[in-house]
Parts: sequence; structure tokens; C-alpha cells
Amino acid sequence: MFTLRDDYKHCFQDLTRKQIDESRYYQVDDTALYPSVTSVISFINRAKFADWRQRVGEEEANRKTKHATTRGTDLHLVLEYYLRNQDYKSLPCWEKPLIQFMFGAAKFYLDTRLDNIYQQETTMKSDRLCLAGTVDLICEVDGELSIVDFKTSAKPKPEEWLEDYFVQLSAYWAMFSEATGVVPKKLVTFSVCENNEVQIIERRNIMKYLETLRDYAGQFIQSRDAGLPRN
Repeated sequence: MFTLRDDYKHCFQDLTRKQIDESRYYQVDDTALYPSVTSVISFINRAKFADWRQRVGEEEANRKTKHATTRGTDLHLVLEYYLRNQDYKSLPCWEKPLIQFMFGAAKFYLDTRLDNIYQQETTMKSDRLCLAGTVDLICEVDGELSIVDFKTSAKPKPEEWLEDYFVQLSAYWAMFSEATGVVPKKLVTFSVCENNEVQIIERRNIMKYLETLRDYAGQFIQSRDAGLPRN
């Protein structure tokens, strides 16, 4: 059983998502919309994904994208239920052998390294960054308060391919710190792979990723205000 804390529940409110020009925004008050950090990073990586689609072909790219999206959504839901001490085996997606297999690979690390869950699937914002988003998990990892992101993959990826994951996590670090005054120690990506491997990577040089995030957000806003396509 995981410890579910509500110390800072009062610091956050549900934010309404809006889709504008293929980018996601969050309504943070009656007049202000903040772009989603996920949309900002997707904008930065648009050329890389366009090249990949061209290289593998539209049909194969669509097939792989659909598989990865479904796999990620299903496993995220199972992990969410499990970490909330809920009946994850009652979920329809639990009937899929791949999801059971991947959860089995992850369970040991969940049980032995994670506890004291502060926030899960929480909408958050930063007035300093003018960004918003939904964090996967804020909890203690090996006894240290951490911002955690769950990913799925066919197999482990080179660490240099994962840098933008930590840029995204730095946004949630800023949002949580700004709202609560509590500063998490590290950023953690928790990638569960189809080949039964689990890739857990940590970063502590959070300011480096925040600087990159500010640059990314600036590029996004500049493109938006210039009326350029962002898909």
C-alpha cells in the first residue's frame, strides 16, 4: 500500500484544457490561457517527427503512433490505479497481455522505490513561466521528493534521446515549488519497455533544464504571435 498525502492538495485547482490551433492550453483564470508544456515541447520537436514520418512512411508512422499512444494510455491508467491503492485489475485495459507484462516488469520498482505520493495526475501552472500542464506523479523516490514521468517504449533508449523529458519535468518542478514553497530534489523518468526492461533515470541539475524550457517557451510564443504553423 502506498502512502497518499494531501498536505498540498489545497494549493492546486482543476484547470480546463482547451485546444487552439492544434496546441493545448489551460484556462488559469477568467482571461488567461497558458500553453501546455507538452505542446511547447512538441512544437520544438516538430521537425524531428516530420523527418521520422517521412523516413518510415505515413502508413507505418500512423500504425506505430497509434500503438505507442494506446500502450502509453493503458499502462498509465493501470499505474495510476495501482499507486492510488485501487483495483487496477478491474480496468478493461488490464485484459491486454502486453499491459499485464509491462506492469509486471514495473511493479518491483514501484513497490521498492516509490512512496509518499503528494500529487498524481494534477493540473498545475506557473505564473512565472506562464505555462501549465498535468504532472504524472510527485512522490518520494528512494526517500527524496521527486517529479516523476512515466513513459513506455519498445526498448530502452539512449539517455541523450531523453533530455526533453527532463525539460518537461522541470516545468512541473517549477509549478509545484511555486505553489507550495516545497522544492523537490530531483527529476525522474520511469520508462517501461515492451522487452521487460525498466529504464529509470534521474537528474538533479534542474536549473539547466529550466533554462532550456524558457528558451523553448520563447520560441513557441514567438511562432504563435507571428501566426506561424505549430504542428
